[in-house]
Amino acid sequence: PRIYADEDIDRPLIEALQARGFNVLTVQNTRSFGEDDPAQLERAAAAGRVLLTFNRRHFRRHHTMWLEDGRAHPGIVTIPQGGTAERRALRVAMLLDWLGPDRLSSRFVTWADLQTPLHAGEHIEGYTDAYMRVALGIDEAPLP
Repeated sequence: PRIYADEDIDRPLIEALQARGFNVLTVQNTRSFGEDDPAQLERAAAAGRVLLTFNRRHFRRHHTMWLEDGRAHPGIVTIPQGGTAERRALRVAMLLDWLGPDRLSSRFVTWADLQTPLHAGEHIEGYTDAYMRVALGIDEAPLP
């Protein structure tokens, strides 16, 4: 799925996602820096893009409000800010590939939603055990 990165998403993460082949639209591209969270969600939904953010607390509330109003959005993905840009990009890629666009629609997804199944041994097609260990923070080794 195509991504809309809110203003909290840093340039190294955006570049790492683009290097993985993701189409990422940013607040810099849309000149929407400084808009509030509801406006960012509106912009992402209007563009048909999954919103990527570090802001789990606020966007969980906005997601709930949208659903209560009977509105749909392409999905909201939140990840923790810690770790390298490459690890964060791997986590985003794995989340998006795990769910796919159909299962992401109008969902609010956190890294923990995938982290738990991975720790339980679930595998995602296209990702080696080495990638999963890096995503989970078990290994620090550079990815192949």
